[in-house]
Amino acid sequence: MFKALDSFQSAIVELGIARPKLIIMSALVLTIVLLVALVLRVEVDTDPENMLSSSNPVRVLNHDIAEEFGTRNMLVLGIVVENGVLNPGTLANAGRLVADIKALSRVNGEGVLSFASVSEIPEGDLTDEDVDRIAADLAANPVLSGRVISEDGTSLAVYIPLREKGDVNEVTAEVKDLLAVHTMLGGGDHYLAGLPLAEEKFGRDMFIQMALLAPLAGMLIFLLMLYFFRKLILVVAAMLVAMLSVVWAMGLLTGTGFTLHIMSSMIPIFLMPIAVLDSIHILSEFFEKYPQSRDRSTTLRTVYKELATPITFTSLTTAAAFASLALAPIPPVQVFGLFVAFGVFCAWLLTMLFLPAFIMLLGEEGLQRSLKGDAESGSRVLTNGLKGLGRFAVGKPWVLPVVFIVLAAAAIPGMMKVEVNDNPVRWFKSGSEMRVATEEFNRRYPGVYNASLIIDGADPETLTSPEMVSELLALQDRLSEISFVGQVTSYANLVAAGPESVPKTDDEIVSSLDSVFDSPQGIYAGGLISEGYQRANVQISMKNGDNKSMQRVLDETDAFFAARPLPAGTTAERAGETYLNLVWQDKMVSGMLKAFISTFVIVFVLMIVLFRSVRWAVLAILPLSATILLVYGVIGFTGKDYDMPIAVLSTLVLGIAIDFAIHFIQRYRALAEEEASFSLALARVYEEPARAITKNALIVALGFVPMFFASLTPYIVVGIFMASIMVLSWVVSLALLPSIITLFQRGAARRAEA
Repeated sequence: MFKALDSFQSAIVELGIARPKLIIMSALVLTIVLLVALVLRVEVDTDPENMLSSSNPVRVLNHDIAEEFGTRNMLVLGIVVENGVLNPGTLANAGRLVADIKALSRVNGEGVLSFASVSEIPEGDLTDEDVDRIAADLAANPVLSGRVISEDGTSLAVYIPLREKGDVNEVTAEVKDLLAVHTMLGGGDHYLAGLPLAEEKFGRDMFIQMALLAPLAGMLIFLLMLYFFRKLILVVAAMLVAMLSVVWAMGLLTGTGFTLHIMSSMIPIFLMPIAVLDSIHILSEFFEKYPQSRDRSTTLRTVYKELATPITFTSLTTAAAFASLALAPIPPVQVFGLFVAFGVFCAWLLTMLFLPAFIMLLGEEGLQRSLKGDAESGSRVLTNGLKGLGRFAVGKPWVLPVVFIVLAAAAIPGMMKVEVNDNPVRWFKSGSEMRVATEEFNRRYPGVYNASLIIDGADPETLTSPEMVSELLALQDRLSEISFVGQVTSYANLVAAGPESVPKTDDEIVSSLDSVFDSPQGIYAGGLISEGYQRANVQISMKNGDNKSMQRVLDETDAFFAARPLPAGTTAERAGETYLNLVWQDKMVSGMLKAFISTFVIVFVLMIVLFRSVRWAVLAILPLSATILLVYGVIGFTGKDYDMPIAVLSTLVLGIAIDFAIHFIQRYRALAEEEASFSLALARVYEEPARAITKNALIVALGFVPMFFASLTPYIVVGIFMASIMVLSWVVSLALLPSIITLFQRGAARRAEA
């Protein structure tokens, strides 16, 4: 098997050495084609619905109730007037503003909800009597009371239904223009919130982040490589490998019709550092050996003979980790995983083919001039430090394993504290415009996070029975006792002010509903019960949209129905955006667990194949196991939730954290065959191989640093998490592995003497 692999790898490298111009031109043509596909066909998608397949039951139900109950995506306008909104001047201006908003072509005017939906607003100036009448009408309205004017009377809200979700940006701009026209209102503080606006802003910021952070990461990687190698032309070669990998992956993604989601927007950030890993190993070894032969092709063949197999296996493990995300039942995550895996394959192919071709085109004399001098002049401190670490690990082999055992044991309680939770609004940094607007709305009103409970009656008489109305009011009271639930509304509020006022007969309830539908309030009554009175929509407004909060509402609802079952044949289904977010998060967690287990098995099998030894395979996975324990221990102790970025990265740890262990063990075993003792072999590992591993770790870890300064929290989490993984796996590989090898070898020697 390995002979066939060696022959295959040698053939690829030989092609790069023998036909450099053909390889470079072919890569250039392919890059241009895929770059054109990237530019011309790119589309953005930040809709949380698309985290689930179009056939998912929750998504289908959400679409059904949107049609049946007329629910639409809402933009919410809040206006704050500190001296109060319940005065003739403010309400008159607000009434004119609402009328202008209703007239906007992209707004479903009939569905606009405000104080004007409850009480008739006279044209022209208002009187104090008009204000008192409006306030009284609002107080008596069970659906809009507290929702359109805050309880403290200092702000008013306008709920603006969009004809199309994609119109939110244009409607937002038009509403801001109207606020400027109605200066009396525009002079007060105002804020705009709502899921469609959050999604649109996230999509816009996502592009900005990708456009800024990917080049910054690339520039930082370039500068670090230049500092370590001091050879501009060869550093350019490694950067070309990285950039071509990114363009090929992103070009194929958009060219095949996939949209850019939050996950796929991170592909360049992931690929840029990962794609240079193999190039750094090749360049480091090339610098070491070229001065001895002064011949490009000879040096390249020697370098690739030593490094081709570990490079292939590290690429396989990394690609396997990303490709395993295809097991997650979340379409954007599947796309992300598969295309990063493709990018990793491209990086491997370019390292094996493009890099030697590039070096061959430099010319022998020019290459010798570029490599003139000490290739390691800028890293003596690094070299001495690594040798010191090696001497300590070999000289006192019990110390570091004990330290890691203690740290791992301490991390286990932290892992037990990790909780699954997420909230799309928290993808914006604290203090950002979107977070502030959402928090302000949640503070003044029942809440911007919505969910629904759809009650489907067994027959038309089920929902109009006094018993059902009483049960719904009781359910609403129970859910309203939850601290973060701002309001629970159903059709029961249209026919009864409370349990004591529920009509005694079905006919009275039907009559009450008929009169409401015939009144101006019919527009929002239709959002609570269908025209045939057979299906009801219990609307839940929450001040907190975390998954844990949504689950608390579900648990309380289940407990209520367990104690007080619905009539035979009557069903209750959950719906709404907040519930949908909970569903796809749960699916992601279960999918990530499957991906994690499968990737761990695949990586372990690959290690057995590579080292042809179970013992060495177990040793190879120790660094990644220690890295996982330590990282998740810290996550648990710091209270960081297991959210979307963490869920995805949990699987990627496996493919990335093992890279350094593969190179360390492979190089040690090769050197052990040359040296008379294992200690001499380990000492040699701490020379060029350890320098290459360390440069890789530092370059990749620091390559993620620009993400620390992103305005979107998923990018920040990814940056911190990935940098931590690289540093920890590097430390564990260079500190733990030699200590354990030393203990094994000394134990074997004692057994041999006995």
